[in-house]
Amino acid sequence: MDDSLVTVAGLCDIRGINFTKGVDNFWTQISIQENLNIPDIKPEIEQITGVNVAVRIIRKKVIVTPSTDSCPNFEGKLLTGRKLIVEGELCQTISYIAARCEQPVHSARFVIPFSAFIVIPKSVRVWYKEDDHEVDSLHTIFQINTCLEDVFVKKITPREVFDNVMLLLQAVPVTADICHDEG
Repeated sequence: MDDSLVTVAGLCDIRGINFTKGVDNFWTQISIQENLNIPDIKPEIEQITGVNVAVRIIRKKVIVTPSTDSCPNFEGKLLTGRKLIVEGELCQTISYIAARCEQPVHSARFVIPFSAFIVIPKSVRVWYKEDDHEVDSLHTIFQINTCLEDVFVKKITPREVFDNVMLLLQAVPVTADICHDEG
């Protein structure tokens, strides 16, 4: 199989992701690996021709965690006392040439759940009630920007595909959660 013939749709334009110190510099990068099985009702794979990937964010929640204050570990990581849990799904469609004499093109759809965390500060600056405020991150609504950096697919057997997706998740504080802020 010639992997150079596989087209990938859904990769992001990395110029669309901005990092401004202290404002939206909250991010993590994850690798999601999966062995995908072609459903029994579909024909076997001769050659993969393409993959289309989209990200759907299902839920996000700020939690309280231990804090290391100003003492990073040997990797340089600090625990601030807050993490943003991000749960989502990778929605993928793999197109392939079937292992049949007439070689028709088929596709198989997969939904792969993922969960990640982003370390965030205890408080962030947000626009709220026509002014800029410092707000506890527990009471902040975050927008999650996603960037699919790379997708690798490879046929393992005629019914199994290995899939690896590199995903960047960026948390941008948007506003205060008024349900918690009033009081």
